[in-house]
Amino acid sequence: MNDTFTLGIILARAGSKGLSQKNVLPVAGRPMIAWTIDTARSSHRLNALCLSTDLDAAAAIGRAKGLIVIDRPAELATDTATVDAAARHAVLEYERMFQAVTHVALLYANIPVRAPGIIDAAIDKLLETNADSVRSLSPVEKFHPDWMHRLDGDRMIQYRSNSIYRRQDLEPLYAHDGAIVAVTRESLFRVDEIDPHAFFGRDRRGVISGGPTIDVDSAADAHVAESYLNPKRVSAEPHASRILSAAGDGVEPKSIATLIGAKRPYVIAEIGVNHDGSVDKAKRLIDAAKRADANAIKLQIFSADVLASADAATCDYQRKQPGAALSQRDMLRRLELPDDALHELRDYARDVRIDFIATPFGLDELAWLADKLCPEAIKIASPDLINVPLLEAVSRCRCPLIVSTGASEWIEIEAAVESLDHARQDHRLALLHCVSSYPTPIDQVNLSIIHRMTGAFDVPVGFSDHTIETETGAFAVLAGADILEKHITLDRTAPGPDHAASLEPTAFADYIRRAREARVLLGRSDRTCLDIEREVRSNARGRIVARHRIPVGATITAEALSVQRPGDGIPPNDIGRVIGRIAAMPIERETPLAWNMMSTIS
Repeated sequence: MNDTFTLGIILARAGSKGLSQKNVLPVAGRPMIAWTIDTARSSHRLNALCLSTDLDAAAAIGRAKGLIVIDRPAELATDTATVDAAARHAVLEYERMFQAVTHVALLYANIPVRAPGIIDAAIDKLLETNADSVRSLSPVEKFHPDWMHRLDGDRMIQYRSNSIYRRQDLEPLYAHDGAIVAVTRESLFRVDEIDPHAFFGRDRRGVISGGPTIDVDSAADAHVAESYLNPKRVSAEPHASRILSAAGDGVEPKSIATLIGAKRPYVIAEIGVNHDGSVDKAKRLIDAAKRADANAIKLQIFSADVLASADAATCDYQRKQPGAALSQRDMLRRLELPDDALHELRDYARDVRIDFIATPFGLDELAWLADKLCPEAIKIASPDLINVPLLEAVSRCRCPLIVSTGASEWIEIEAAVESLDHARQDHRLALLHCVSSYPTPIDQVNLSIIHRMTGAFDVPVGFSDHTIETETGAFAVLAGADILEKHITLDRTAPGPDHAASLEPTAFADYIRRAREARVLLGRSDRTCLDIEREVRSNARGRIVARHRIPVGATITAEALSVQRPGDGIPPNDIGRVIGRIAAMPIERETPLAWNMMSTIS
């Protein structure tokens, strides 16, 4: 048994004759495939896990959750392609990249509910019995063959002749429920054109599921899964329940629009770790942010020893700072703020009437933040865009949520937004375009992404700005940013990881002033004639006049008309209504036409 290697393969085909792209449809607030991934990850018998799919959205979710993703060829993703063929392809690809496989566990992505432990039970039986395959089974119960009928027109004919009246008298029968197929590699690669089930082998065993299995092929199936998972989910996640309780269970969620308000852009002064571990310096930065007209300040909440391992190296821009630590842990230890200091700074921010926002770097920090500090919003830093447990937990908070997207691929943003579906449905989610380079060169800012993100995700989008310029915020506003985040420092030359990529108070105030002016420049999108335009509209537009004298009774032609300023007569866009009418009186040259000078069209 020690020489075995069991590969779990999650199968997620894009096509479906029932529900389109069902494997990524939301069930209980998460993509359906996420439930299978988490169940598979709880297995103690799987040595590795991969995803076989031709669906981009499923692949993005898989990669975000750390799975090996194997692109399924088109010929193995048709309605007629067999599951075992796709599995064989996945095994060969895995072996090409990694190592040999002895046993395989097939897991369908459209089964969000499986009995606890069923994956390990099937694999254990496969290994202990040396069978060719083991499938999970559920009792047939009400749909027993002895209670089934054929129809001849509308006449019922027993499928199997019997006189069984009570369910308990029915012969125990079982059907494969799809929760798992465990099979040896040798058997999986047994192909017989006559027998499509040849890959199950000759020695086929079963293990009875000790709980429900919900195979989703229809909208009704999805509703059943939804009703089963919703209550289970909250009770199974201690961090989520703590966060929900802290945020005010039963309280109406606060939308991101309520946070941002009418004074856009909403500007966040990112203090981050520029306080250098000093509460006094942090208060001075809060004062500077308030004077600069920022809407909020932001701090970071972390435990250095939990966040970074002892061998986690600092980045190049961090090592260049005077007296820089070589490890992330040593650097961050100097910058931690104790709980009482964070309480004090939260209270100080509220005293000076500026919003308090914080970034938690773990589930414990998130729960503490929501429970003890009750911030106006929670910010998730770019490195945690793929931290699915943190995203799913923070999504269930009731306060606004702002998520940065630096150093990411587009598919990772898509997967993160799926994990944040609770927040998006409650209109609590905003995204920030971000370039994780400190400082960011101007030619790498890529503000056009703001427009793309707004259209793709239908949430407010902002810009986490790591340039050292004072005009980039204004440019971002013109590109569509509703939120700006910018580092503030008291001294750009001070030692520390972020000071050099920050703005000092005077420059920070100039940054905000320019951004607010840009918003004024944008104005509104509806087009009506403004009061300040009316004089020009009247004097510079033209009216229809007679090009030459038009005698009474003459038919007015286009050649008889001209357009002259000012525009206080019949406008030229009504010329079609004038042509063909009869002059009711002589009209002298350059006389502005009026409707009483003409009769109806001849």
